[in-house]
Amino acid sequence: MRLLKLTIGLCVLFVGLFGCQAVGSSELELPTAVPTLAFAQVPPSTATAEPATAVPTPEPTATATLPPTATPCASPGRIETGTFPSLTAGPMSYRVYLPPCYGVDGRTYPTLYLLPGNIHTDAIWDTLGVDEAAEAGIIDVSLPPFLIVMPDGGWIANNTSGGPGSYESVILDDLISYVEQTYCAWADPAGRAIGGLSRGGYWALEIAFRFPEQFASVGGHSAALLDTYAWPAVNPQYTGLSQNLGDLRIYLDIGANDYVIYNIRQLHEEMETAVPPIPHTWVLNEGSHEEAYWQAHVPEYLAWYAEPWPFDREQYPACIP
Repeated sequence: MRLLKLTIGLCVLFVGLFGCQAVGSSELELPTAVPTLAFAQVPPSTATAEPATAVPTPEPTATATLPPTATPCASPGRIETGTFPSLTAGPMSYRVYLPPCYGVDGRTYPTLYLLPGNIHTDAIWDTLGVDEAAEAGIIDVSLPPFLIVMPDGGWIANNTSGGPGSYESVILDDLISYVEQTYCAWADPAGRAIGGLSRGGYWALEIAFRFPEQFASVGGHSAALLDTYAWPAVNPQYTGLSQNLGDLRIYLDIGANDYVIYNIRQLHEEMETAVPPIPHTWVLNEGSHEEAYWQAHVPEYLAWYAEPWPFDREQYPACIP
């Protein structure tokens, strides 16, 4: 009997010990099972909300990879050099400034023709920084985009005084037609302006005063009206008063210490006192007959020439290739 009780006691003890081990094992596994169960039982509303907040996250990254500029194109303006054929003087060199994004919108551009002095080549206006000044104005939208053509003068500009067979013919008959056939130039008087410095100023006035219907504007910058061979029918000092200049815009400027000031100032005074007065802009600056003077006033020249030209590119005719 005592043996039976002892056996039963040992069994109970053994079961008790085994039961403690089982409980201990379950308690050790619970921490691992609890988070798994809790994650699996996240309410559906929370689970679907997470993707909704995550959707916009990649968008800033996609936007950041777009091009840094919103402008239609980023190509800068440039100078091209070339030679145009002239029946009057043979092949002649020229430079042309093409503005930023030239040709992108398929429109034509107004064109400014700038003539050199008698000791200069087609490089002079480039040297004075006319392309840099134009570029800066076009980029900051103080100037509309336009072409600047800078031809050489050569022997014909220095050895003729005007009329058919002179430098006048080179510009009117050869250069302008070549430019308007070669580039996206607005082939209309409203889209043309002409100017020059020193001897080039003489030629700009000679050409525009004789053919005012061909240009919107003309500028004589320190114009050297010194040609003693020029007869009244071609001399700007006479044609500027005798011709019907219509709506031609005229700009005359010179330095107070310039040795060629006498004749151009006389033209200004006679235009001013004519009946009726001949509209023109007269600017007397400090300075003399030198490159430093013209370079200092290039931005003023460009602003004046470009004033009538629209900024809206849709107002210009299409460029036909």
